[in-house]
Amino acid sequence: MHKQIGNNMYKGVLLGHPFMSECNKFLTRHKPLSHKQWIERMEQSSGLDQNIDLFGTGPTIELLEQKIATILGKERALFVPKGTIGQHSALLHWSSLSSFKKVAIHPQSHMEVDEKFAYKELLGLDAVMFGNPDKAIDTKDIENLPKDLSTICVELPTRRAGFKLPTWESLIYLKQFSIENNIPLHIDGARLFESACHYDRPYDEVAALGDSVYISLYKTLGAAAGGIIAGNSDFIEQLEPWRSRLGGELFTAFPYILTALWGIENYLPRIPEFHKRALKLSHSIKRAFGPKAIPNPVQCNGFLIELPIEADVLERKALALAKRDKIWLFDRIIKTDDNNCRIEIQIGDALDDWQDHELIEVINNMIS
Repeated sequence: MHKQIGNNMYKGVLLGHPFMSECNKFLTRHKPLSHKQWIERMEQSSGLDQNIDLFGTGPTIELLEQKIATILGKERALFVPKGTIGQHSALLHWSSLSSFKKVAIHPQSHMEVDEKFAYKELLGLDAVMFGNPDKAIDTKDIENLPKDLSTICVELPTRRAGFKLPTWESLIYLKQFSIENNIPLHIDGARLFESACHYDRPYDEVAALGDSVYISLYKTLGAAAGGIIAGNSDFIEQLEPWRSRLGGELFTAFPYILTALWGIENYLPRIPEFHKRALKLSHSIKRAFGPKAIPNPVQCNGFLIELPIEADVLERKALALAKRDKIWLFDRIIKTDDNNCRIEIQIGDALDDWQDHELIEVINNMIS
């Protein structure tokens, strides 16, 4: 039996709503896959004929780690089944080398907003807020950083701030600050590949700024789940025990590994294309609905659209469209005030099924 439209369980965050599984056309991210489609994708993976991994080791995991390390220009990489395990491992490692137990993070970083304060409650670390809400960090924020830090963390981009990215000059300044004050710089690069397109720089040049780097395998690379932490060989060797301590050594992770290898071959080459499509689509939306419809400059494949409609009303209309026409538009609706709301768009292969004018027509029908 279906949950009723507007069920409070899904209020604002619609990802996973029962209506979603019945849809056949999607707007944001990659097209969701059924169990059968995931199995078909694994069968197409370059690692299919390798021996299966066990407890974090095996030829397929080694192949994946080597590929990502090469792409990022790092000596080694370590697979983790979940990004929080990897990033917590990095924070714990860097803090173990320091007399300080404080990390610098953006007030809207994933670590602050989405992890239930694990850095404090689980890791026993304190946080210094670094930057201002709804803005990327800048040189003034860096100048105001304290020096009694075990780690500085920068998220590229900061999703909850509207997918904002610092300037390249700010990142270089941050790197210099970390070197001069002997504070490790960790890059939460869940979307690092997409960020590199904005800077028009190769992936390894962006990754070189970090003493440690995290990337997501399941976002634009489209794996079933998982992530990678990369750095020098000594760092990765010392990180492996932390991964184990945090429960990151699964008996086997082959669905994650095989689909990640598929993603490297099929989605990674398309990331510049997704970036260009984001720029093109955002311009089309501006022309159709005015400049306020795109509240932030579009810097990567993820961006926000602001619409003149109440969040609750838009949610009801979007779910009604999903039920009636099997079209899934939004994973998340953000209330800004009583008469306006914002939605996230993350360009993936789901948008292959849309022309810009089709999307604009659907949005126009939503708000009319």
